[in-house]
Amino acid sequence: MSEHSQTIEEFLRTVRASGLVVAASLEQAIEPWKDATGSVPSELLQVLIDKKILTQWQIDQLQKGKHKGFILGKYKLLRLLGAGGMSSVYLAEHLTLHQTVAIKVLPVKRVDQSSYLARFEREAQASARLNHPNIARAFDLDTSGSIHFIVMEHVDGIDLHLKVKHDGPLEVRDAADFIRQAALGLHYAHEEGLIHRDIKPANLILDKRGTIKILDLGLALAANDDDDASLTREHDEKVLGTADYLAPEQARDSHKADRRSDIYSLGCTLYYLLVGQAPFAKGTLAERIRAHMNQQPPNLLEIRPDVPAPIVELYFRMLEKHSDARQQSAQEIADALSAWLAATAGSKQRQPLNSAQRPLLRRPVTAEGGSASMAPHRTTPLGPVVRSGPSSSSSSSVKLGGSHSQANAVGSDANLSSLSFTPPPSSAARSTQKRSSPASQTSAKASGKASGKGAGTAGSNAGVKNPSSNLKKYVLAQLSAHWKQLSHMQIGGLPLSFWAIVCIGLIAVAGLAAKVLRII
Repeated sequence: MSEHSQTIEEFLRTVRASGLVVAASLEQAIEPWKDATGSVPSELLQVLIDKKILTQWQIDQLQKGKHKGFILGKYKLLRLLGAGGMSSVYLAEHLTLHQTVAIKVLPVKRVDQSSYLARFEREAQASARLNHPNIARAFDLDTSGSIHFIVMEHVDGIDLHLKVKHDGPLEVRDAADFIRQAALGLHYAHEEGLIHRDIKPANLILDKRGTIKILDLGLALAANDDDDASLTREHDEKVLGTADYLAPEQARDSHKADRRSDIYSLGCTLYYLLVGQAPFAKGTLAERIRAHMNQQPPNLLEIRPDVPAPIVELYFRMLEKHSDARQQSAQEIADALSAWLAATAGSKQRQPLNSAQRPLLRRPVTAEGGSASMAPHRTTPLGPVVRSGPSSSSSSSVKLGGSHSQANAVGSDANLSSLSFTPPPSSAARSTQKRSSPASQTSAKASGKASGKGAGTAGSNAGVKNPSSNLKKYVLAQLSAHWKQLSHMQIGGLPLSFWAIVCIGLIAVAGLAAKVLRII
């Protein structure tokens, strides 16, 4: 039944059949039009909206002749918040308590397909066990007829994918704060034994108070989870996640993913917030996954020269190909970003970095996933930062080796043999890696000094009460950073400290020999 052909009698009959309104309230609202005929007056519709008897979304559905599906258990659907291939999310209200919630509905056609229902139930269980300000909670899992749904916390806000799409790339401080909050939520989930496995901008929602909430635990993996492995074997699923934000080890096998895989995805999200696209956004799905495995991450400074060196260094380390070269916990990221945000508080503008201030690029990665040079990973960030220890249409949801209905998915016929991955070198191999060139070390020192100078200026502009104390802390931090760099230097495969001891020993022996010769 079309909107234009529906009469007022047909509309009111549909409203009464829907069960959305109390009869007395409806009769009182339509009193001025009780004898009206013909098409539905727009004034009547506006009255129903103004009196909060119906919402605009409900009216749109009713005018199409739909009167079923508005009531799910104890909840009344108010409007559609978002929809994708995996589920639809509605704003709903408890019929008795009038509490506003979000309801995630599994499409009926998905109930009997692959592992959708099983993973849907696992998402509810995972969300319900977590209680953290940066994670959206689930309150209930229920069914209404053949409809399965999760009752969740309603977050009044916008996901970061849409925010960047609408407003463009974010300011550096905003992006840093959002990633910091997400890292806090992730660390809590990791400590509770859950790996998210699908961190991306669309799964981070910003509420009106500036709080980030992590959404969608549908792919969450519990430690030592045999049930997840059984689901994968039963439904021929080997790789789960979103291609544009997929860690190399997760692309190889989702059950190899750990907390450091989420850190890689969070690093890709940081790049998206600052640039407006994922790090490896070009090519087919398989080409993008291969790029995550083998290609060097793009340099932020080529597109955003205003990004400070500590943030660039943090980003590069989060996107290391080998998981043991990344930060080992999300708490490290949160602490580093908290320190940087505190150190730069009050600075309103950031000048673009010149070539001397830019941090060293990561070592290039070969097509086999290895390193073109054997320079060890530098763990000290540049600048005055003390380093601490629903789905989006823009992203491709991946289930390699299994069936998937989305357009960008790779099915079981995908050629995965070309997706190579080189495992990280052993600790013994790392101990024999050569030190970076002197020119690179000079560049790194210059970058640290230049970054420190910029942060000092920002601190003075912020009106710090005790600048001499801050200066001492900064100098000590710089000295500590340079000492750590020197302590990692190797000559002939042995640390610099060993050769220093040898030199001191030789000098002592030479002095003793000279005294002996004088006595003779």
